[in-house]
This record gives sequence, structure tokens and C-alpha cells, in this order.
Amino acid sequence: MISASALAGGTDANPAPQNLQVPTLAFDDHSAVLVWKSPENVDNVVDYQLYMDGKLLGLASQNNDEFSPAKPYINAFYKEDKAGFHRKIIMQNFSVEGLKPNTEYQFTVRARYADGKLSADSNQVTLKTTATPQIININDFGAKADGVTLNTQAIQKAIDACLPGCRIDVPAGVYKTGALWLKSDMTLNLEKGSTLLGSDNPQDYPDAYYLYSYSTIKRPASLINALDEKRSEPGTFRNIRIVGQGLIDGNGWKRQDTAEINDELGNILPQYISSRNSDVHEDGILAKNQVEKAVAGGLDLKIAYGQSRSSLMTLRGVENVYLADFTVRNPAFHGIMHLENHNVVANRLIHQTYDTNNGDGIEFGNSQNVMVFNNFFDTGDDCINFAAGTGEKAANQEPMKGAWLFNNYFRKGHGAIVTGSHTGAWIEDILAENNVMNLTDVGMRAKSTTYIGGGARNVVFRNNAMKDIARQAVVITLSYSDPNAHLDYPAATTPAQFYDFKISDVTVQNTTGKEPSIDIKGDSEKQAWHRQIQFDNVKFDNVNPAIISDLQDSQFDRVTFSHLRGENPWQFGAVKNVTVDGKPVTP
Repeated sequence: MISASALAGGTDANPAPQNLQVPTLAFDDHSAVLVWKSPENVDNVVDYQLYMDGKLLGLASQNNDEFSPAKPYINAFYKEDKAGFHRKIIMQNFSVEGLKPNTEYQFTVRARYADGKLSADSNQVTLKTTATPQIININDFGAKADGVTLNTQAIQKAIDACLPGCRIDVPAGVYKTGALWLKSDMTLNLEKGSTLLGSDNPQDYPDAYYLYSYSTIKRPASLINALDEKRSEPGTFRNIRIVGQGLIDGNGWKRQDTAEINDELGNILPQYISSRNSDVHEDGILAKNQVEKAVAGGLDLKIAYGQSRSSLMTLRGVENVYLADFTVRNPAFHGIMHLENHNVVANRLIHQTYDTNNGDGIEFGNSQNVMVFNNFFDTGDDCINFAAGTGEKAANQEPMKGAWLFNNYFRKGHGAIVTGSHTGAWIEDILAENNVMNLTDVGMRAKSTTYIGGGARNVVFRNNAMKDIARQAVVITLSYSDPNAHLDYPAATTPAQFYDFKISDVTVQNTTGKEPSIDIKGDSEKQAWHRQIQFDNVKFDNVNPAIISDLQDSQFDRVTFSHLRGENPWQFGAVKNVTVDGKPVTP
């Protein structure tokens, strides 16, 4: 066997991985997760090898086969790619188990290249595991796993008894509960076979927070909460971990008549009714009861539907969050909401919310420094969504700033990776790489309207593969309309816009609808032009032509179309200083 040291010898042609790190709170007394940045050009990288205390632990690809819920789907995706059309994605993370408490370990990673050579070592990371925590079992506080008993008080007592650094264990069984309130410096551990099942009684979710400081309607608590009505700034809470292979079920909607389907791997996926405000009384469970309560209290049906349903989880003003391994199902509204949080990690989650109305997977509102990897998404709305407030008052909020999204599998959702529609305080510095999107409506989606203001900038979408996209591969639009929006804010004086986007090294095979493969539209009448949009090395197969307008100072290089459903791949409207392969475009 050839030793690693003999194969090593990284050069500029074979650069070492950069920024090896342990994500925020991604370790405990027995395990750790490591991630690293790959070179911008990964054409010749075939895998990564992780070392602990100088000894090889294994390949990232094989490690993810064991730990990541996304990786088996990614494997199946490429197994079907018999012609080798798609961009090959590389796993950039490694899970380590079997560590000892309160012990230091050193880690490095090397890239393995197609010629068999290894790069030099990355930077070295030293990690010290935590001490064995205080463990609290909710059953010791009277919780009953019968799916009927309301356990809100029992579980809350267990949480309240948790000293800093403790772990709350939810054993196997179904625990019905209303809103729960987490606190700083704790871990909620959902053991395999456990379910937190949301109560269907709206009285179990008291009104708890305003979405923005300038909102006029208070929203009900979620099933899981870290909220302080008086404070929302980061640091209100700190160091919250929610982990374990259990399930959180919001009990929001009825199942479809078909109830479930078999997915690409033969696994069973739940299917919830796709509803709307006029049908919630027939299709909803908690959603129905909450909307009826709000309407009885005097709210218009449309406003009640858009403002009075509980999300599955709302964490606000938290400094340091780690979410891992659990399954999200059936929220009455959104899935996981992060509002004004800093340093957030979502790893190895399973989102099964299809087709609950507004059932986003993860939403980040005015948060900073977030990381999402190894997730499986099958959602009733956008999979990962970024928001930043609405209208002129959003200028007083922090922007949504800094996100790294990688090694995820997006199965269904309106958009896989989405900026907007709430763009008022700006969404910026987003990197989405090495993801697979299959059967989503849209791959990369940027959406807003002129009166919301702000926009998104410095967005990099690279080394991603898409197949069987129901609508468009890429959408950048100011024509978005939300049928349940409640416009209780003054309009922005400067129209929203999107600029400084780079889409590179992406493959798209088959769009199934009539929409354009690339859909870019601003509002030139209001001088809302998108700008500095760059496409480079993007391959399309069996798609509709691109339709582009209200765009300036942008380039489309090495964009190829095969089996085009139309004669001309490009349809340009109002554009300024736009080129295709270096040639100016004439509208």
C-alpha cells in the first residue's frame, strides 16, 4: 500500500483544502463534524481524506454514505446520469464518532485528485470535546409517550430544570405538546423513535412575537421557541442545540388521499394536502383551528391565514445555534424560522413538508453567518429561503449576511435556494455549491417587488447539478406576488434590485414546464434594472429558451444548449451592455 505521505505533494495545480473548521456547536462529548472550503475549480478533485492525530479516518464520500441523509439520493442521481452530463459534486464534510469526553484531538484534510495524488495538508484544527453533560429525561417529569396526553407542562418543567450545558432527552414514543420555550446553553436531544407532536388546539400556542418591529399583527408561538417578546437582538439567547434522530410533527394539515409515495430510493414520503386560505377549513388541522380562532377574533380570512398560523420552530436573537439529524414534518405554516440569529448550523436534517402550504424548509431572516449542509429537502414551499424585512423601515434592520450552503439534496420545493421576497435590508454574501436539485420548481430563485426595496448581492451559485426542474433553472424577478401578504408597512423609496450574481459550473437537464430556462425581469419603467449578472460554463439540455430583460452590465459566457425546445436560445428585451460570449447583445 502506498502511504499518504508518499502520495502527497500538493502544488498550485493540486491545491490543499482551505479553512478546515468545526462549525458552530458541531461537537459534544463523543462526536464532532468538520467542514472545509474546496478550491474554486474542482474539476480534478475526486474526494477528500480526513486525518485525526495524523491517522487516516477515511474518505469524505464514504463517511457521508454513512451519516448524511442527502448522500444516498445524490448517489442515485449520478447513477442515473449514464451519459455523464452532470457536474459532479464533491462532499466537503466529515462526521467523527466515538470520541472521548473532555479530550483534545487534531484534524487535517487533504484533497485527492484524479491523477491519484494528494494535496498537502490543510490547516490543522484542534478540538476539545465537552465534558459529559447533565442529562434530564422528560419522562422523569411526568411526560407520557401515548400520543394523547398533553405534555406541555411536563416537558417545559424538564427544560426549566436544565442547568447550563445540560441535555434534555426525549425518549422513543409520541409526545403531544403545545408551545415549548427553550433557553440558553442547552441541548434538546430527540432520541431515535421519538416524536414531538404538535397539539391541534390553538390555545396551546399563545401570541408571541411580531415578525418585524414595524409589523402590526402578533403571530402565535411555534411548537419550538426561543423568543423574548421584549428583545430580538442577537445575544438574547445563546448556545442552543437541537439534535437527535427523532421527529418534530407540527400537526398542521391532513394527509392527501394517497397519504404517501415512494421516492427515488423507494423510501416512503408523507404527502400533505396542498391548500389555500379559502380551503383551510377543510384541509387543515392546527392550521384550520388557528385560522378559525383568528377570524372569530375579528381578522379578515386572508390576513388570519397569512399571520395566525404557527411555524414548527422559531428561534430569535440566538447567538450560536446547532441543528442536526432530526426530521421536520407538517408545520401549520413555515418549517424552521431563524430571525436575527448569528452563527447558525443546520446539518443532516430531513425536511418532509410536501405539500403543506407555505411549508418552507429553513428560513433565515436578518441572520448572519449561517451554514446548511447534508440536508434532504422535500418541501411545500421554498427549501432554503433568505429574508431581510420589507419596505422603507427595513433599513433599520441588520442585513441577511453570510451563508454557505453545500452538499444538500433538494427534491421538491418552489425554489431550492431562494433570496426574497422580503429583501428590504439586503441579502448578501451567499455561497451555494456542490448541491443537487431534482424535481424542484426552480433551482436558484431571486424574487422581490419594487416597493419592498433592498435586494440581494454577492450571490455565488456554483458546482451544482439540476434535473427535471418543473419551471425555471434560474429566476431573478421583481414581479413576485404573495396572495397572503399583509402590506402594513411604508413602501421603499428606492426600488429593489438584484446585482453581483455569479452562476458558474452548473448543469441543467430537462425542465418540464413552459417557462424559460433562465428568467430575468426587473422593472425598467421604475428604473429597477438588475446588473452584474454573470453566467459562466453552464450547460442546458432539453430546456426552453432564456428570456431576459431589464438587465445591464452582465455577461453570459460558455452557456450551451442541447435539444433546445425553440429556435433561438436567447430572447432579450430591454438590456444595456450585455454580452454573450463577448459579443454585445442587440435587444
